[in-house]
Amino acid sequence: MEKYTDIPLPIRFNPFKHHLGYLFTQLENMPPEEFAALWDPICNNYIDLYTGMLTPAEIARAIIKELQNRQAFMPSEFARWLALKIGYQQIELSDQSQWIVRQGDEPERYIHIHPARTGQFSIRFKGSTLKTACLIRASQKTQMNEPTLNFVNQIRLKNGLSPIKKLEPCKGILKCYALFFGRFD
Repeated sequence: MEKYTDIPLPIRFNPFKHHLGYLFTQLENMPPEEFAALWDPICNNYIDLYTGMLTPAEIARAIIKELQNRQAFMPSEFARWLALKIGYQQIELSDQSQWIVRQGDEPERYIHIHPARTGQFSIRFKGSTLKTACLIRASQKTQMNEPTLNFVNQIRLKNGLSPIKKLEPCKGILKCYALFFGRFD
């Protein structure tokens, strides 16, 4: 987590997993092998991505300010505030994005945040679907045709994912790819 040094303490936020702009920047600026290695901890659970214009640092600062305004910023205040709603709360930021706030595991980063799945600037995909779409893009950053099932399964197997039986337009991997990177040529 310390590699995200622009995220102020005490916020724990993984922009690689939850911020589309950050994810795209990494995808465009790092070699495919390095990008793929960052995906190792991402499993098949659903991932909610923020698609708005705020940077990860701006989001963290806005959450801190909101918690201070609610008298829920200090660790003991924060724990009491979370206990009011079974361990988490939801906060709306100035751009109308919705954020889930819960207790972090690290003492110095005790405020864990991620986009709410129903927020205006949130999109949800299975981790393996998002990982595959991004790895297709990372493997062929220039113009490409729609991938074959064989090509997709090679990428998936190379990166620790199970092969799939079929590719369907407007579903799963191809839907995710088209949404984020545009249609195949």
